[in-house]
Amino acid sequence: MLSQVTYRKVTAWCNGTPHHGFDTNSPVPAINSDTRTLKPGEVFLALKGNSFDGNAFVEEATKRGAAAVIAQGKPKGNVPYLEVSDSLQSLIAIAREMRALFHGPVVGITGSAGKSSSKEMVATLLGPNTVASPASFNNLLGVSKTICLLQDDTQNLVLEMGMNAFGEIAELCRSFGPEIGAITNIGDAHMGKLGGREGIYRAKKELFDFLASSQRARGVALNTDDPLVLKAFDEAFTGQTISTITYSTHAQSQADVTVLKSQFDPKTAFLTVEVRVEGQPLSCTIPIFGTHHVQNFAASVALARLNHVTLNDIQSRAKNLRPASHRGEVIALPEGRTLIDESYNSNPTALLSSLESLMRVDSGRRLVIVIGEMRELGDFTNEEHVRVGKKLAEWLIRRGRPVVVLGVGPATEKLVAHLTSPLVATRCKMDVERATPTLLGLLQPQDVVFLKGSRGVKLDRLIPHLASGEIP
Repeated sequence: MLSQVTYRKVTAWCNGTPHHGFDTNSPVPAINSDTRTLKPGEVFLALKGNSFDGNAFVEEATKRGAAAVIAQGKPKGNVPYLEVSDSLQSLIAIAREMRALFHGPVVGITGSAGKSSSKEMVATLLGPNTVASPASFNNLLGVSKTICLLQDDTQNLVLEMGMNAFGEIAELCRSFGPEIGAITNIGDAHMGKLGGREGIYRAKKELFDFLASSQRARGVALNTDDPLVLKAFDEAFTGQTISTITYSTHAQSQADVTVLKSQFDPKTAFLTVEVRVEGQPLSCTIPIFGTHHVQNFAASVALARLNHVTLNDIQSRAKNLRPASHRGEVIALPEGRTLIDESYNSNPTALLSSLESLMRVDSGRRLVIVIGEMRELGDFTNEEHVRVGKKLAEWLIRRGRPVVVLGVGPATEKLVAHLTSPLVATRCKMDVERATPTLLGLLQPQDVVFLKGSRGVKLDRLIPHLASGEIP
């Protein structure tokens, strides 16, 4: 943590009551709410919610060497502790104060798809001493945890901003003050909760609205390929000017960052991208599956340029780009198989984009496509699964090779019902536990296995079994 953060300051920020010597001027080395990763000397913050109580882990935290505890109520033992009325709000308060102490650039990224991958990419391009949201730490709790990772030598902070409802991105912005922002796209994720794409538009636009009202705003990376993103920008910044770097995947575009060409290697499933950056050429190979990552790369380059990263540094750092966990990872499996892991999440736009890329993988190898149902679509659930099924059917007929498609979750029955080609073998299972032995029983040597589904389907649980070949 920042060395300015002392136990005494934490006490004041949380409006807490110190016990057993918590209230000192010593710096707090780190705050951790997970005993599994807790290191000796760190402060354990016992989060409490409707379905969990961190106080139950205080004893474990002290055994692991916690120097102190922040908790609701009195924890067991004589460890120094800070008694607070609400542990979550205390963590948020600490993060807000730490954000105020940090004077480097703060990048905020949201979008219906691609925000995690763009976050990972721009963090790499910004270089060492950059803190970025781990995994998908993109809600109020996750962003607070991210800010607690700041160190004295941190130069850049990259925040992923997610939402499930109106006002969530606005609250993240008010709390943690991004100065540079990007909306990767405005698609169909969470459309069931927000009443369609218009609702998603309003929710995502909250980032631009905040930047338009902030005196500390420094710039926007603007996706000129997405009409709704352009509309959000125009509406938010009416009558205002802000430093803007545009980006596009259309080779004929006049955007500041323009993707001129992208090549997909059918053997490795990696991407080679040629980009024009403010008139200068840039080319690199990205070890990530999916042509949709071309747009994420363009976004990350635009954000890096807004942070004054030179083209030479972008070129050299691009060699270190890696996919976010479960978002386009390409993994070698036993018996010559290859796993394309997109299991973290799914929505109609992202799924269709990934499947379109999959059709370009080595046509001499059999595809085993595992599709988890897409959730949070509400009244659009059946319609969207049917739409994907019809499009996939067209692509598979055109591919003209044997394919296995395994649907996981009730909604996928609507999708696989449209895969009627004799070259396509289909199965449906209600959950990942039932799907596991079915999938392993279908595998052949040299298969390409593709996983994508909504987070709640938990397709990532298939991966250890695919790696070991053992049926549970």
